[in-house]
Amino acid sequence: MTVEEIYAIPINGDGWRVLPSGNWVKLGNWVKLGNWVKLGNGVTLGNWVKLGDGVKLGDWVKLGNWVKLGNWVKLGDGVKLGNGVTLGNWVKLGDKVTLGDGVKLGNGVTLGDWVTLGDKVTLGDEVTLGDKVTLGDGVKLGYSPLAVQGSRHLAVNGNPGMIQIGCLEHSFADWKEKFEAIGKEQGYTPDQIAEYGKVIEFIAENGR
Repeated sequence: MTVEEIYAIPINGDGWRVLPSGNWVKLGNWVKLGNWVKLGNGVTLGNWVKLGDGVKLGDWVKLGNWVKLGNWVKLGDGVKLGNGVTLGNWVKLGDKVTLGDGVKLGNGVTLGDWVTLGDKVTLGDEVTLGDKVTLGDGVKLGYSPLAVQGSRHLAVNGNPGMIQIGCLEHSFADWKEKFEAIGKEQGYTPDQIAEYGKVIEFIAENGR
């Protein structure tokens, strides 16, 4: 389906241009789609695609390299983003999303569970990381409070040099030195203690 064919589709009562089949559409390189377009599942987008604000992409979508997505974009589960993709503000990504190297995420982006971030990804302010997010090398985080959801409590770097896990807040140094003892006192399992050790290390390296 060409861009011209997509724009020949009338806008429905909800303000969307809905593709007739919805699923498994392929769009080539250098495509430009405006605002509030809805694409179904299994869509394949080529390289250097530009998507406007409010675009909705279904599950298992594949986006090529150097794609630009606008603000308020929603990506379903299992989406794969190539290298150098730029996502605007307040983007929502579903579960099991894979982001390539050099991806840039704007402010207020929400990442679901089982998301994999490639190397040298840049995260803007107020990015929310879901459970079991995998971060590549050289990931950069914005200046806003960094929060990582663990299996029991959210770990938050709200105050400079400090991490709050549950009701307990300590400095980076104290957590790194005492997390095992604190975990045992709080009834954490050995696996949970090891998990939060990694979370603490990550926040200490990437927080403020």
